[in-house]
Amino acid sequence: MALNDGQALLDVTRLNRIIEFDEVQRQVRVEAGVRLIDIFREFHHRNLTLPSSPTESHSSVSGAICANVNGKDGWHVGSFGNQVVSMTMLLASGELVEIDKSHELFNVVIGGMGLTGVIVEATLQLKPINSPYLDVTCIPATNVDALLETLASVERSNDLAVVWIDAYARGDRVGRSVIHAARWAERDDTEEERRAYVQAGYERLSRHRRFGLAVHEFFGPMLSLMLNAQRLMLPVFNRLYFAMNSMKKSLGRSSYSELFLKFSFEASFTVPPAHLVCGPYGYTLQLTFPKGEAREAIVELLEICQTSPCPPVTTVLRAHKRDEGLISFSEDGYSLNFEFHPKKRHRDASRKVIDQLLEATINRGGKLHLTKDHVATPEQFRRLYPRYRQLLRYKRKLDPGVLFTSDLARRVGII
Repeated sequence: MALNDGQALLDVTRLNRIIEFDEVQRQVRVEAGVRLIDIFREFHHRNLTLPSSPTESHSSVSGAICANVNGKDGWHVGSFGNQVVSMTMLLASGELVEIDKSHELFNVVIGGMGLTGVIVEATLQLKPINSPYLDVTCIPATNVDALLETLASVERSNDLAVVWIDAYARGDRVGRSVIHAARWAERDDTEEERRAYVQAGYERLSRHRRFGLAVHEFFGPMLSLMLNAQRLMLPVFNRLYFAMNSMKKSLGRSSYSELFLKFSFEASFTVPPAHLVCGPYGYTLQLTFPKGEAREAIVELLEICQTSPCPPVTTVLRAHKRDEGLISFSEDGYSLNFEFHPKKRHRDASRKVIDQLLEATINRGGKLHLTKDHVATPEQFRRLYPRYRQLLRYKRKLDPGVLFTSDLARRVGII
């Protein structure tokens, strides 16, 4: 979305003011460049949260709207666009337009990849919570049937969930996984106490982010070299990780409490970033599919991955709720996020696997998360997003000179 090779990029980082807060409605008005982590820093100690926040804590509000990002609470609250009350957008003509949920442009802009204008400000709906802490439980599932059965229960009784999946497990173990489920914890802390431990949490998060990114950059080449042996190394790691979580459960040590900040954001720099995991020839692919197709889709997509000379390094499943964005990827169902690390000699074979994954997703009525995509062809995009024609009509009406564009838009034909 933010790639525009050889062209200009618009930097909104200085549009970073929190403008006003309506305490009664629990709505906050912010400029486009405000980072999600800044909103949590301002309001989390007041027992308020911003739903649908992604793992990437330093995402801007405008970026989150244009990508219609999702969090670990997606099946409850939907994607980020569901938290948008209204927004102000600058059109190519220079006109400022105020867009709320009743406006015809609302579902054009939400998830619209920034192709119709520049978001200047937005009003977001915050949600009351019990405390900034979560009660977390790690639940191992032996295969896809156990996974879906457990997830159904988790979705009824928890507020957030994310699933690690062993993409190397085969046969009756396909779909072997660990579910990380969480609910907002009940605590009796005063606001001053919350302010103190939330501030300590941010400082810890900031230190870990700086340290983690520095370590990953330093050891990135070594990691890439190690992943040349991924078919030997990763199955062993995955079995150990599953066995460790199974043992914790049997010992009654699979539940704990931690700050939401750690549960939601720390993985974005504890786990190496995608450009290091995937390498120079790699792919990150997030595919959604309807809940009614879940078992068959999970099995099919994992089995396709296993035919690759370089199966995914990481695989994560999340639950979602449908929204009406014209090219938004959320459905009433689940998504699988794959990170592939193919070697140069395997590029052609890996590309065939990507095409098979996209074809299987299309056949099941699923979608591709465009923010993470750099591989879909125009034909694949049109089949994944048949409503793109409506977006294109608005694009040509609002931006006839194609002032707002990107590598993605040119590649798939949204111009």
